Amino acid sequence: MAPPDGTRDDEPVSMLLDRMRSEIEHTFAHYHLEEGEAEEVLQEILFMLIYLWDRIGNRELWLISAVRRGCLRRLQERPVGWTPSS
Repeated sequence: MAPPDGTRDDEPVSMLLDRMRSEIEHTFAHYHLEEGEAEEVLQEILFMLIYLWDRIGNRELWLISAVRRGCLRRLQERPVGWTPSS
């Protein structure tokens, strides 16, 4: 069982992602990101996560916060009048 702060030094990145999957997917849905956009945001965040792994105190909090910031940044980059594709 993970400590309350969501950090386990011996936990692989893949296990963290598995644990956080539903919350990450919910966040992408909340911000109405399409699959391609969500993949790009997640890829950027994973690079940062791996790079900063040993320096992140609460990895769960860091990850979900980074996903939210990535979604917001993506929304700001959309052109005026953008509508989701069907």
